[in-house]
Amino acid sequence: MAEQKSNFLEADDLRPIIKFISKNWIIMVLSCGIMLVSAYFLTYKIPNIYGAKAEILLRSSETYDYQSKMLSGLGYYSLMQDITNQKRVLQSYDLVEKVLQKVDFTMSLYLVGRFKIEETERFEYLDIQCDWRRMDQKLYDKPFTLKVLNMQQYQISYMLDGKKITQTLDFGKLHEDLNFSLQINLKSKVDEVNLKILQEQNFQFAVHHLDDLINRFKGKMVVENIDKTSILAIKMTSELQSKAKTFLDTLAKVYIDFTLKNEFVINTNTEKYIDKQLDELTVMTDSLEKAIERFKDARHILDLGKEQQVAFDALTITDANKRTLGLRKEAIESLEYYLTMQRDRSSIPPMNYLDKEDGPLQDLVNTLFALKQRRTELLIDMTPVDRRVQKVDSTIASIRNNILSYTKDTKKAIESRIQNLENEIVGLEAKLVGIPKSERDLLSIERKLSVNEQLFSFLLQKKANTVIARAAIIPQTSIIETARPLGVVGPDKNSTIWVFVGIGLGIAFVIGLIRTIFFERIENTRELKSLTKITIIGGIPNYIDSDIEPIVIATNPRSNVSEAFRSIRTNLQYLLHQEGPKVILITSLHPSEGKTFSATNLAAVLAKASKKVILVDFDMHKPKVHKTFGLENLSGISSYLIGRSDFKNSILTTQIENLDALTAGPVPPNASELVLNARVDTLIKELMSMYDYVIIDTPPLMLISDALVLMNKVHLGIFVLNTEKATKAGIRHLEDMMRQNNITHSAIILNNIKQARWKYYYGKYAYRYGYGYGYGYGYGNTYGSYLYGNTYYTDENGVKNRRKNKNDNG
Repeated sequence: MAEQKSNFLEADDLRPIIKFISKNWIIMVLSCGIMLVSAYFLTYKIPNIYGAKAEILLRSSETYDYQSKMLSGLGYYSLMQDITNQKRVLQSYDLVEKVLQKVDFTMSLYLVGRFKIEETERFEYLDIQCDWRRMDQKLYDKPFTLKVLNMQQYQISYMLDGKKITQTLDFGKLHEDLNFSLQINLKSKVDEVNLKILQEQNFQFAVHHLDDLINRFKGKMVVENIDKTSILAIKMTSELQSKAKTFLDTLAKVYIDFTLKNEFVINTNTEKYIDKQLDELTVMTDSLEKAIERFKDARHILDLGKEQQVAFDALTITDANKRTLGLRKEAIESLEYYLTMQRDRSSIPPMNYLDKEDGPLQDLVNTLFALKQRRTELLIDMTPVDRRVQKVDSTIASIRNNILSYTKDTKKAIESRIQNLENEIVGLEAKLVGIPKSERDLLSIERKLSVNEQLFSFLLQKKANTVIARAAIIPQTSIIETARPLGVVGPDKNSTIWVFVGIGLGIAFVIGLIRTIFFERIENTRELKSLTKITIIGGIPNYIDSDIEPIVIATNPRSNVSEAFRSIRTNLQYLLHQEGPKVILITSLHPSEGKTFSATNLAAVLAKASKKVILVDFDMHKPKVHKTFGLENLSGISSYLIGRSDFKNSILTTQIENLDALTAGPVPPNASELVLNARVDTLIKELMSMYDYVIIDTPPLMLISDALVLMNKVHLGIFVLNTEKATKAGIRHLEDMMRQNNITHSAIILNNIKQARWKYYYGKYAYRYGYGYGYGYGYGNTYGSYLYGNTYYTDENGVKNRRKNKNDNG
């Protein structure tokens, strides 16, 4: 049964995360710390934003039904249900402008601290007067720095056209120039102590253009409708809490006055119309009364019979009805004049007296008023060409045509009724024809006087209704919550700090990601196995004494490093399982990766297994094997390849049994060309006939190609990688190199594996057994001074002894 993969998180899944954190925790701490300090400093400098809130009820319950009917009867109908329109009105440019004209916020005052500039409502000892209308437009919103010099003078400085301008002015004197008009007064309560405080304090003020200020306050204001109510909540923010509260209180009052404006205009127009009619009737009544007095003075006594009295009373009533119809006709004509001749369609129509019979006309007029009010509100934030305004205009035009059609028919009916009444008057006057002319004239005067008195009573009643209606006009909107402070509403400094910390973590993560992608080092064989298919035959722990005791197999055979080489020896036996002598080449990509250290100890551990081993130093550019064993390098590979000596004469014994060494010899100027010599093949064959293992130490691949040339002549090529230099890019380069050169018989040793790496700071224990490649050649005329044969070594007592070559019989 196939083994199922566990769904649980395994340790291997966490290792990349733990490694990433362990490699970058210092960067994370530093980055977050820097951003945290920056955030604290920034939030300290940013001024607090204070909020205020007020609530307005759009339809007040204080307006009773009979008042609404009375107002409707006067030709006004409020369209307050449109909450969206009212929100737009509250945020309109014109309304905000009226508010700012009542409260002067065109100047802002600031106290300047060491790290922070904070707005204040007023200066305790200074009174600044600066007319924003006379300010150069380049100086709007620009800070003026004020410094008190003494009791008589102060200094101001400001920036204009990129230049700093400083002026010394006198307190209490108006200063006027092309840029501004300014007067600063020093309050009388300033004494010497306060003066010293003023001199130490820096002040600033800025002047704002009213238009910019309006747009600024509009942007800071938020109007929201509370769900399922006709209540609007208005919020305002400002750096000064008192400024936000004052603005909202004033806005509420201005808005309520705005909602009352149309009602008062209609009511006032109505009263003026009534007063005009009353004045005309008063003049006529006075004239008629004087005429009657003249008749009485002449002792003209009117004595009517019963039938004539009835006719006279009927004539009086008929004449009054005729005058009432005439007044109604005049009201309709006044309405027609407004509809046909009035150019300003946004103005409020004059008051009209419509009879109860004109109910449909009254409804149309009410609708027309409502639409005109809506149009006025829309034009606060829209232009006449806006689609919504044009839609209202179309509806207004349609209703206007309906009203004109209705008034035309109504006028015809009224004129017909007036004609009938005139016919009745003619008939009634015929019944009075027997009365003498002087008496008939008196009857006519008395009849007109009676009609005027009835009309006067009617108009007085209408005026009384109008006055009562005006008294009943109360705001349909009401303030249910005056502006109250909300405290600090911004900025959210804690969020800012956390955002900065998050940015710091993000920066650290990006840096860590870049380090991981481009600079990450391979630290253990587990990581190496996940990156390459090349055989890994072992890993060597960190060994800090490689310069002092490079042959760890001999000096510390029980160390973990020695055990690592024994493990590599075992793996080689499985990897090179064929019978016969083996040739193993050891190289590296970079200098100082420990290839000579690995080659030396690998040769030693093989010799310890009773195998005849020779270590050949093919690094003729920078030979090091002879230094490792304390041998002389008078002759060797270079001497053999140029035909100066037999390699057998250069083979030296070492202090390790079964292990011989063939040194590189003097450094030649053409080492890479010597590797191509045909004698190399002869050398390897000869050595294979003499030893079980031939270990060849070569130069690094990234600098010199010698190893690639020799790779085709060996059974196995071992690449030594050091954790200080091994990267993913290096592995890819190695694989590409092997693929291009068709190298298949290869393996990798990972050197300098640090245990508990997290205990060490970066680079504290840098690998110290590498060598630098400075290719200075010391070859020259030394060929003639080669000594073939005996070499010397120094024993543990410091005595120099002669060592015999393998073929030395002496």
